[in-house]
Amino acid sequence: MKKSIFIASFILLLVVGWIGSGQLSNNVIAQDDNTQEVPETETSYSKNAENNKDEEFTFSVETKVFTSKLIDQSIELQGQTIHNKKIDVKSETSGNIDSIEFSRGDKVSQNAEMITISLEDRNEKLLSAKKDLERLSKELILNEKNRDNLLRQNVERIELYEIEYASAKQLIDKGLSSKSKLSLASFNLANAKADKEDIKIKFESTLANLEAQISNVKSVLKNIKLDIDKTSIKAPFDGIISEKMVEETEFISLGTPLFTIIDLDPIKIEGYLSEFDINKVSVGTKAIIEDSNGIKKNGIISFISPSAETSTRTFEITIEADNKDLSYKSGITTKIIIKGSELKAHKIPPSILTLLDDGTVGVKAVDSDNNVTFYPTKTIKDTIDGMWVSGLPEKVNLIVSGQEYISIGEKIN
Repeated sequence: MKKSIFIASFILLLVVGWIGSGQLSNNVIAQDDNTQEVPETETSYSKNAENNKDEEFTFSVETKVFTSKLIDQSIELQGQTIHNKKIDVKSETSGNIDSIEFSRGDKVSQNAEMITISLEDRNEKLLSAKKDLERLSKELILNEKNRDNLLRQNVERIELYEIEYASAKQLIDKGLSSKSKLSLASFNLANAKADKEDIKIKFESTLANLEAQISNVKSVLKNIKLDIDKTSIKAPFDGIISEKMVEETEFISLGTPLFTIIDLDPIKIEGYLSEFDINKVSVGTKAIIEDSNGIKKNGIISFISPSAETSTRTFEITIEADNKDLSYKSGITTKIIIKGSELKAHKIPPSILTLLDDGTVGVKAVDSDNNVTFYPTKTIKDTIDGMWVSGLPEKVNLIVSGQEYISIGEKIN
């Protein structure tokens, strides 16, 4: 009897969980799904049993015949559209707005000029920097030429003094000249070699200074050109202007928000799948999207969250669908249908489920010889008016009342 009480408690908890789960019938589409399944026959049996006080009492066992139906395992859920991309276009320079080419709601193409900002003195600064670069470049070339000329002249002097030194030494060796001439030749050669190092040091400093100035001017020139480029603000991608924040002649600073652009092609649809259904889909699974106006689009699942929402135990999915006609806007409610295979199943009251000692869940039935048998079942889907299960014969006589008092294999008279 204690076992019967435990089983009855389990079934009660299962029924309460089924009612409170909120799983509606739109998640499984079945033939004649709008009507309650009517059993073909109903049979009642009576039997004596003992309670926990060893007292006999009479109970009834009721059975009903259930027939399978072909159901479509398509998953149906609600979704909401979101944009594919969104960006706030901001100013990258400062100045007065000369012109605005688009308004809120307009379509824009990638690289289309949206706003032009007054150049003001940018062209003058560009011209000045170019002149500075030209002047410094010429000065650098001139100094390099002067250095090369002086070094060439110095090399000629050194060669001359080396000849004079060698000649004086030969004359001294022959006793034909005084040492004073050799000393003068040696002095002149040493000075020429010292001059060579002085020339290198002098021009090395001058040229390094000029090269540094040229590098600085080139950097200034590059920044001016970039700043001029930033006075023309272009669309970063194809899209629709959802917000426009500025007007012509307005002065804007660096970082001022100008437009918000959204991309609606492809359109994305977000929805949430129950833990029952999450393993039935994968990235790439096809889906049909339908809005409130009946416009349908084909899409595919592009993202499945690896973790469930804590409060709802549902999994976020994202579907992408072609939206070149822009018929779907961002933020609208849609119906999502994820097609599934057809399957034969029975719709039964969850209250008739039985839990065996080994943890197997199923139903008790009466066979043609009036013997009690057991069928393990697999839950396909909960609906508001019954539970769809598989694992049963096409037509089966299920015990719908009193199953806790009878054992498998027992004969019912």
